[in-house]
Amino acid sequence: MILGRFFNLENPVWRFIGNLADLFLLSVYWYLCSLPVFTAGSGTCALYYVTLKQASNQEGYTSSSYWRSFRGNFKQGTLLWLIMLAVGTVLGADWYWCLNSGTSMAFYLLPAFAIITVLFFIVLFMMFPLLARCENTTAALFKMSFAMGIRNFLPVLSTVAVTAGIFLTGVFVFWPLLLIAPGLSAYINSFIFNRILTKYHLNLPD
Repeated sequence: MILGRFFNLENPVWRFIGNLADLFLLSVYWYLCSLPVFTAGSGTCALYYVTLKQASNQEGYTSSSYWRSFRGNFKQGTLLWLIMLAVGTVLGADWYWCLNSGTSMAFYLLPAFAIITVLFFIVLFMMFPLLARCENTTAALFKMSFAMGIRNFLPVLSTVAVTAGIFLTGVFVFWPLLLIAPGLSAYINSFIFNRILTKYHLNLPD
């Protein structure tokens, strides 16, 4: 009887191991897709395509679901990412100038750069779960990401904090955490994004 319970796949221990394996697999896929840099957007969209379903207790095959979303959203996900990457590069250059120029103008511009940076991350983090959930034009996705991010400012900002916290813990405290960091952060964030997206009647992905 005890052995039967232990080897039951519905046993909490085996379910935990299965979830851990899925997070590891998703993280490997995300790292592979992020290595070329320009495909990181479609890789992130595919990551959220799977974790949004997992957070809603929807059954599915992790690998096939990930790569189906990656292929289906490759063009738009890559375009969105490259635009955000360009904006982020300019923003990073502005911060470098601001912190190293030593001018009074740079000092007065700091608050503006801080606000723009926060808005940048709000849009960036809202964009790919949104793309994983619905189809729309690139311009519309930018507008929706901004509007939904502002209206749900604190929840979306918390996903930025969760992601940063997990990766920083992996880098500075416990490096094995990096093996599941992308999948774990997306999975936790998906509970938040599901609540946000459901408010706007956006259906779960098939």
